[in-house]
Amino acid sequence: MNNSWNKFIYKIGPPIYDKFFNSGIFLNARKQIFQSITFDNKQKILFVGVGTGADLEIVNYSDLDITAIDYSPDMLRKAKKSSRILL
Repeated sequence: MNNSWNKFIYKIGPPIYDKFFNSGIFLNARKQIFQSITFDNKQKILFVGVGTGADLEIVNYSDLDITAIDYSPDMLRKAKKSSRILL
């Protein structure tokens, strides 16, 4: 990502992202998606674009081997604070 606007958005994004995407229709849609997936604890899961880690709160990951990545170091810092996933 070499676009200055995108870099700016990702820098200021975590608080705005959480308020906007973790409520209403976006939250309900993500809950439906993750509730419909059966995860096998023998699988290794790569969570690409984890953002602030909000989706990790929806997934019961206690027995799962998940690695989460994101382009934005600021988003990853927030995700790391709220989960025990390897980031």
